[in-house]
Amino acid sequence: MNSKRTNLQFTINDFVPFIDGLDICVNFSIIIFLSSFLLGTYDTRFATIILSSVLILSYVVRIFDLQFSKLIKNSKIKNVNIFLILFFIYLIPLGIQEGFPIIFSIFIFLLVRALLGIFLSLSNRNLLVNNQSLLSNKLDLKYWIIFSLGLSVGSFLHLLVNETFSNEFLNKGGWKIMYVVVSLIILFVYILCRSVLKKDVRFDFSSHANQYNNSLRELSKSFIVFIPLTCFFLFSLSNWLPKFSNPENLYFLNYSFLNLFITILILFFITPLAKLVGIRRSMIFFNLSIFMIAFVLSFLTHSSSYSIDFLKFFLSLVSSFTLCHFILYLESKKDNDLMSVSRLNLIMSISALFFPFLLYYSIYFVINYSVIYIFLSIVYFINYILIKKNG
Repeated sequence: MNSKRTNLQFTINDFVPFIDGLDICVNFSIIIFLSSFLLGTYDTRFATIILSSVLILSYVVRIFDLQFSKLIKNSKIKNVNIFLILFFIYLIPLGIQEGFPIIFSIFIFLLVRALLGIFLSLSNRNLLVNNQSLLSNKLDLKYWIIFSLGLSVGSFLHLLVNETFSNEFLNKGGWKIMYVVVSLIILFVYILCRSVLKKDVRFDFSSHANQYNNSLRELSKSFIVFIPLTCFFLFSLSNWLPKFSNPENLYFLNYSFLNLFITILILFFITPLAKLVGIRRSMIFFNLSIFMIAFVLSFLTHSSSYSIDFLKFFLSLVSSFTLCHFILYLESKKDNDLMSVSRLNLIMSISALFFPFLLYYSIYFVINYSVIYIFLSIVYFINYILIKKNG
């Protein structure tokens, strides 16, 4: 680990979390158009759940990135430019036509999402820049700010495309414009690196040894990161999900840019402050304060719009505290960055597996907001106990 690298110093692989955030937001925002294009004969709400399960695959497969790296290492392919391979992967769905068999089209998307997830995960690990090893991404404050920037750009692109073109055009294949735009952004990054920065960025498959054991013991120590990840997913779906969910959930599911901004703003200020206070004391404070607030609020009624607004603000606060907790936890473990990426991959995979079920519930059932507070109080009380126990 390179201790000389400061938190906000820009490196080539900082493009990776931006593309990662951009990718998930763009794909989640066009689910409603994809459902009409691929599964037009099915109920729209059911089709959105199926497609969300397909698109979230890019997070599920990340725990297998090291195994995939070993396969590549044993083949004749020694190294590949990361931005070039991401560019070509994004071009694949453009060939899907409306008359293709549903199974074939779904298979293409499954393949594309799996490849994107694997290569984005490997991009967070060691890279070769002009044949010299570059340290893997540190999952620090800078990483989450850039990831959120990608989410914001993806949401803006959807808003721009949705306002420019009609729903009929987008339903009949116009959604491919989003893929073209993302492809061009990745191509621009590739040209910027090669021609302007004079950097040839490639995967370093030889460095991806078996660095980490994805054990349940490690998951128990950082599993709460699934809460901000779920909030990021909700933000990516907020362009269409409120309209197609249970009407009682409409206001809550409108998880807007303001909520994302609050999360990152609080995270930006509390992370350096928490380091000054002390890692262990800050982690205890985060978990205990969330537990106490959530426990008290679970006994109140939450029927007004103000109470729902407060719940969304509280989730933004919880997300920022949780990400700060995760950053501090990784620093306290003094793991190398490769192991930190593996920890995040494990949490992402678990979160992605459960997310379609949460989406199904929000579409067909009424969300009980008191249950959310109870759930948060239980989760953070357990995490508080684990911190006290492990020291």
